[in-house]
Order: sequence, then C-alpha cells, then structure tokens
Amino acid sequence: MHASANAITRAGRACRGRLDCLMIVNRKIVEGRSHHVKHFGCRVKRIAAVSCLVLGVPAALGAQVGHAPESSPYRDLRAKHVLSLTAGYLGGSSGAAGVGPTNGPIFGARLDLLLGGPAEVFFGLELADLDRLVLDPTQGATSRVKGTFNQSVVLAEIGLALRLTGEKTWHGLVPYVGLGLGVAFGQGVAQDSSTFEFGTKFHVDPRLGVRWFPSDRINIRFEARDVVWRLSYPALFFDPPVNAPEEPSLLDPVTMDDTEWTHHPTLLITFGYAIRL
Repeated sequence: MHASANAITRAGRACRGRLDCLMIVNRKIVEGRSHHVKHFGCRVKRIAAVSCLVLGVPAALGAQVGHAPESSPYRDLRAKHVLSLTAGYLGGSSGAAGVGPTNGPIFGARLDLLLGGPAEVFFGLELADLDRLVLDPTQGATSRVKGTFNQSVVLAEIGLALRLTGEKTWHGLVPYVGLGLGVAFGQGVAQDSSTFEFGTKFHVDPRLGVRWFPSDRINIRFEARDVVWRLSYPALFFDPPVNAPEEPSLLDPVTMDDTEWTHHPTLLITFGYAIRL
C-alpha cells in the first residue's frame, strides 16, 4: 500500500509539472501574438497616416489653384459669327530677280464662323497695295532697272483656326493658331515689257494671333502671318542681255530654277463685331 501511494504521488507531481510547462508555453504564445498584433497595429496606423497625407496634399493644392466662378479668369466665348475689318502691312522677299510684288499696306474684311470645340473656319478678302520693281532683262546690269511701280494684289482665302483656350476666354483673351489657303490675283503693270507677270497665284499662309474681347460682341485681333506664293520667271531672264551680250543673264540658269517660292511676313490688326451670339 505504501509503495502504491508513493507511485501515485510521483505521477501527480509529473502531471503538475507537465501542466506548468503547458501553461508557460501557452503564455509565451499569447505574449508573442500580442506583440505581433501590437506591431501590426502600429504599421497600420503609420500607413493610414501617410495615406491621409498623400491624399490630402493634392486636395489642398487643388483648393488653392481652383477659382470660384465669379473670380475665375475664364469666361464663356459667346460670339459665334464675327465680321471684321482688317488693316496691316505685307513685307518679305521679292525673289532672286527682285521683281516680285511686296512691301505695302493691306486692307480687307473677314468672316469667322465658330464651330464646336476649339475650331473655327474663316473667309477673307483683302487688297494689298504693293511695290514692284520693273527690269529690262535685255539691258546690261547698269541700265536694266526701269523703276519701282505700284501693283495691286487681291487675296481671297479660306482657312481653319484652333483656339488655344477652347470655348473660353482667358482674361478676355483668345490666342489661336491657324492656316489659310487661297488665291492671289495680281493687277498688270503697264511699264513692264519683260514678259514677267505675277498673274494668278495659289498662296498658303500659316498664322498665329490673339483676340481680345472687351465685351461679348466687340473684339480686337492682332495677327502675324507668313503669306507664301510661287513666282514664275520667263526664259528671257535666263538669256544673256541682247544689248549687252558680254554680260551675264539676269538669273543664272545653272543655279536657279524658273520658279521660286517667296515668303511674306504680314502683320495685321482687325476690329470685329459678333453678328451672332
């Protein structure tokens, strides 16, 4: 009996030891999980704080950049059809022979039809009062100049422009770029016997400008163009002078073609009125 009691006592102590070990292990596990949970919670808080900062800064910046409608620099562009009077100056090259018309005032009228979005189509009719040098290619270099005479050139065109501010004005301003295509009709010059004629020319003119709208109907435009057309030279310009055969021809047939594109920078101002809003 005594031996059995001792055996039971030892077994009980062993069980208590195992239970104590299990409790210690379980406490360590719980403590470890708590540590990881706390660490994870800190990471979540840090991520949330950074997210709020990142998402909040653009919103704050947007609030600073934005404008209330009454204080915005942008206004709706109400003008739909605009009729304008044009005045300016056409300059540029007279070509290698120097006989192309250039350098003079230009006047005219223009109709702008505003399309949807930033686009508008325009129609123009203008008269340029230009200077033209008249030469006699049958004479030598010292005596071939006959003088500078007036030549009128009518320019009819159609084109497309793109407004950089779309359907809005910015502080009343509307900058734009565009391209015009048309035909130029040159008046004859009676004093010219060289057989050179300006005649009828196709022309293309890229442009840029800005319009100012002090009101919905009234606008003033400042525009710069490059009017480009092609001159054609007669065969007489490439032949040696009849009255001075020892001198070279007016144009070198080796280095020059019988046609030449010339550029004519043009500055204009227009005064417009919106005939339709």
